[in-house]
Amino acid sequence: MREVAIIGAYETVHGNLKDRTLRDLVTEAGNGAIKDSGIDRKEIQAVYVGNYAGNEFNAQNTMGSYAANLLGLGDKPAIRTEGACASGGIAMRQGVLAVASGLYDTVLVLGVEKMNGLDPETTMEIVARGQDQDVEGGYCISGPSGFALNAIRHMHEFGTTKEMLATVAEKNYYHGSLNPFAHKQKEISFNNIMRARMVTTPFGFHDVSLVTDASAAVVITTKEKAKSLRKDYVVVKGSGIGGDYFNVALKKDSVSFPASVQAATEAFKMAGVERKDIDVLECHDCFTITEIINIEDLGFVEKGKGGQFTKDGHTRLGGKLPVNTSGGLKAKGHPVGATGVGQVVEMTFQLRGQSDKRQVENARTALTHVLGGPGAVSIVHILQRGE
Repeated sequence: MREVAIIGAYETVHGNLKDRTLRDLVTEAGNGAIKDSGIDRKEIQAVYVGNYAGNEFNAQNTMGSYAANLLGLGDKPAIRTEGACASGGIAMRQGVLAVASGLYDTVLVLGVEKMNGLDPETTMEIVARGQDQDVEGGYCISGPSGFALNAIRHMHEFGTTKEMLATVAEKNYYHGSLNPFAHKQKEISFNNIMRARMVTTPFGFHDVSLVTDASAAVVITTKEKAKSLRKDYVVVKGSGIGGDYFNVALKKDSVSFPASVQAATEAFKMAGVERKDIDVLECHDCFTITEIINIEDLGFVEKGKGGQFTKDGHTRLGGKLPVNTSGGLKAKGHPVGATGVGQVVEMTFQLRGQSDKRQVENARTALTHVLGGPGAVSIVHILQRGE
């Protein structure tokens, strides 16, 4: 397989963007990535679009062709990928595999979600459709209640505390306060997080990710072509995907997400690097407990010790392993279909040295991770600064 590299990266500001349409978001991110790449859009041979529910949020189907058409690529093959919160990560993986296999030389990968605009109850109903509606999603197993089960079990087995969860939120709000693209660009004190109103035990308001509008895009091509275009290209060293049972009732483990373990194993094997080589990572903190479980499943911390590792400050900027320097889903926001691509954009900025106040010094190798639905699908990418 050929080596693949990122030559263009762009994301919109994240937020409750009342004055921005789906069309605006797609156009800004796609054109921004193409401009950043320095190539003519005519060189792009295919478009991959991650989107969860544009048909329900925005009354727009056929999202791949819709986005390609807006970007002057209407005569190119265009594919929409959907895997709930992993939608953008799946789009990235499909684009990477297409270039690596030789099917295409240059492709555009874009993620987008315009979630705000409907009443909150309808929005939450749409979000909950990422689970089995016949037997779980329609009977009170939602994102918050489902992941709360993971939290309670993790607390029971390992002594993880509410304070450890709050540390994840406080840290990610701090990182988000340094990110001009973030939905929530404001620090929130640990005490305020601890005192926040409850959503579902043990989650308070600040343990839950945001409902966000945004788009993000990258242009990827062969490493050989990238070397001729820019010095600060970023190589996609590894890509992995994992799966697990779609129904919560069928899962064998409540303190781990096997899909993440599978995806990480595959990505690290492909990349030929070790955990100690990762300088910075973005992982899926849809809820505070998820970040704790994820850094364990990805192999950075022993199972059960992710909470203490976080409480000790190791995942903060300046720590041993900076996690979610963007602010993560907690502060940067969670525009479901765009999240996986936005993570890649954030890590591209880090590896280029373009992250300003949230820059990790001498970052060379990075990782991104998304988790879709009730832990049913996970995507991991390992990125490295070009030599």
